Amino acid sequence: MDRRRFIITGLSAAAIGAAFATDACSSGSVGTGNGALPQPPFTPVHELTTQYAIADVKGYKLRTRTYNGRTIGPAIETHPGDTLAMRIVNRLPPNPPAKPPTGSVPIPDIKDSMQAMAASFHAPMKGSQKIDPMNNPHGFNTTNLHMHGLQTIPHIFTPLGTSDPRAMMLQIDPGESFLYNFPIPADHPSGLHWYHPHKHGSTDVQVSGGMAGLIVVRGPIDDVPEIAAAREIFLVVQTLGVNPSKTHPGTYDREYLAYKTPDAGGYSFGTQFTMLTVNGEGAYWIRNQTADSPAVFTPLGVPQYHLRPGEVVRLRILNGANRAPLLMALPEFEAWQIGFDGINTLTPIAVDMSGSGTTEITPENLFSAPIQLAAQANRIELLVRAPNKEGSYTLSSLATRDIFPSAGGKFDIAQFVVSGSPVKMGIPATLPKPTREYPVVEEKDVVAYRRFAFGQGPRRDLLTGFGFTVNGDLYQEMECPSRPKVGTCEQWRIVNETDDLHPFHLHENSFQLVAINDKPVHPVSIWDTFAIPPKRNGVNGSLTIRVRFVQWTGKTVFHCHVLPHEDTGMMQNILMT
Repeated sequence: MDRRRFIITGLSAAAIGAAFATDACSSGSVGTGNGALPQPPFTPVHELTTQYAIADVKGYKLRTRTYNGRTIGPAIETHPGDTLAMRIVNRLPPNPPAKPPTGSVPIPDIKDSMQAMAASFHAPMKGSQKIDPMNNPHGFNTTNLHMHGLQTIPHIFTPLGTSDPRAMMLQIDPGESFLYNFPIPADHPSGLHWYHPHKHGSTDVQVSGGMAGLIVVRGPIDDVPEIAAAREIFLVVQTLGVNPSKTHPGTYDREYLAYKTPDAGGYSFGTQFTMLTVNGEGAYWIRNQTADSPAVFTPLGVPQYHLRPGEVVRLRILNGANRAPLLMALPEFEAWQIGFDGINTLTPIAVDMSGSGTTEITPENLFSAPIQLAAQANRIELLVRAPNKEGSYTLSSLATRDIFPSAGGKFDIAQFVVSGSPVKMGIPATLPKPTREYPVVEEKDVVAYRRFAFGQGPRRDLLTGFGFTVNGDLYQEMECPSRPKVGTCEQWRIVNETDDLHPFHLHENSFQLVAINDKPVHPVSIWDTFAIPPKRNGVNGSLTIRVRFVQWTGKTVFHCHVLPHEDTGMMQNILMT
């Protein structure tokens, strides 16, 4: 029996028959716009069905892989001390048989990431070497689940929590189901997280279809009087990458043949179009950048919220995009950071989000401009106070240059209409201490130092002709080069040897940001994902972080959270012992 199969529970024959008796799209056709993102209180959700659905999003018909037939997954609420039970039911059609080619085959001669990530680029061809089966995207209808940010049992490999360094990644094939039980530690911080698939080779295609949703851990910060008095506004930004469908006229989808080159219908980093959504609603239809033309943004409308002058609201923002960073400005509003990646700060930190004097974000001003950066997978939590002047104000992501290929121009995320009688609302002086994260790691606590280099470049073992590496190597499923000990603290230096921004993400544990490009960071901030700045003028970008390995032993991963990069090699295992 396949080692990765022994804990998978098959669906009944009747369920499988019902799932596949008709066209895959018949599993559900969602209504126009998908409906607004539910606001609290959340309805408990225990089952996620992976299925095709056709969504009519602002007049564009998107046929994508979804959870429960919608292009945004249901929001889940839990508490410290709970056990969160989640069943994945895979009702996608079977993967067509596919094998990596043997011998040398023609592959694209891609020179740089701009060519690789473009929506269309017709490269000359070169001969391949032996094709790497792991890091060529494949198995697009096989899935699993990652609870991003939850400090719970390691759950990417089988069996859950395994300490076997050669354990294989958990796979839920079409026609199978799997029940996860996620214990939430009693001292788990209260904050915002999310879930999404994490099967190497299909992560990008599935998340770019909308397979993702919020997780809210309720706890002490929610009981702070000033925060309890503030209205919660959740903003989930996603990017749905699609091409004109070859099999369903009038629709857009993202379908590939495994182990083929892009010109032969195989995986491609870029798509011709992107539907940028906010809370599941279409905000922009984007014709993506090509080798010959820039991206074109067609606005479709963003969520609108009505505030009174002086009103304080709690903005809880997820960047669920698989490629694009958010560089957020909110002119005229006062803003305080109260949390990063589900870990609240000790006090509200006043921040300038005016965007004043800034028209575009570059590597030079990425960390100094008056904006709030949310790299791919970041969750940013803010208290914002409406100005006294009535009017309409917009939360926008500013244009970028030289940060990420095809990142695009400025776009809006939400609109705030301020009117009515003024109110007076306070900002708390202090916030509850997340005891799992504090006291912070000091230099004296560090027992090991590690260095990881993120790289990219042309490859002869990938059918895309281009790939992404950690310490010069593509991802290897059964290797664990790093084996930190639970209960100890380590300092890691993550180096970016490329001209692109790469968001570094660590599973199961958060990390303390110590320095960016060797410049110390103050005040202390704690994350599970942070952007490694690009290489500039021949000097590599870098992050310095400290990690306290808390509670969980087992095999897990870190990786770049640009999902096309992860799927083509920019990931590495660690074994917590």
